[in-house]
Amino acid sequence: MTRLLTSLTALIVLAAAAGFFLIGQKDAHAADAAAIGAAAPGFTATNVKTGEDVSLDDFEDQVVVLLFHSTSCPWYKMTENKGYDRVFVEMVNNYADQDVVFIGINSNKNESADKVKAYVEKHEINYVVVKDPNNVIADAYGAKVTPHVMVIDQEKKLRYRGGVEKRPSNPGACGDSDEQYLGPVIDALLDGSDLPVDSETQAVGCGIKRV
Repeated sequence: MTRLLTSLTALIVLAAAAGFFLIGQKDAHAADAAAIGAAAPGFTATNVKTGEDVSLDDFEDQVVVLLFHSTSCPWYKMTENKGYDRVFVEMVNNYADQDVVFIGINSNKNESADKVKAYVEKHEINYVVVKDPNNVIADAYGAKVTPHVMVIDQEKKLRYRGGVEKRPSNPGACGDSDEQYLGPVIDALLDGSDLPVDSETQAVGCGIKRV
């Protein structure tokens, strides 16, 4: 019995050590990320649907919303009754006649460009989705989960990093919170007013599968 307890204790210690290592890796990414109010990191990536390059510099005097993307995360993926992609598609339509651009960024190492393209075409996604090899863009912005949302203002400054809304209890409740974050942030930037929510909030989703 004593030997068994000793072995179990050793396993717990090893697991804890591994956990701290993983946390340390995530914290390292966050430490190098762009600060709120600072210049948004530039990037050029490939549109999975067209094969054309997409650059942050392409969007002058516009609000740019980055959506860290997944084809498989239940918090993100398009289904009939859950996931944030339903919300994003509707938001794109709502802001279609305003200076707002939505870009999905897939940084997951286990989701190939072909898989992402098939997802985009199947669900008729109405915003551009690019692939982020080696999670370079995710690291630059400190993105941790899918979806993690970043909002860049008309002067190319990072103004918001966080969730779409106050954290819902499950993927089936996405978009239903009475405390919304993303929409009010976009509206404030379009109006030139102060953000009505904190510039950083908690994002809920699946961890990005980094290389």
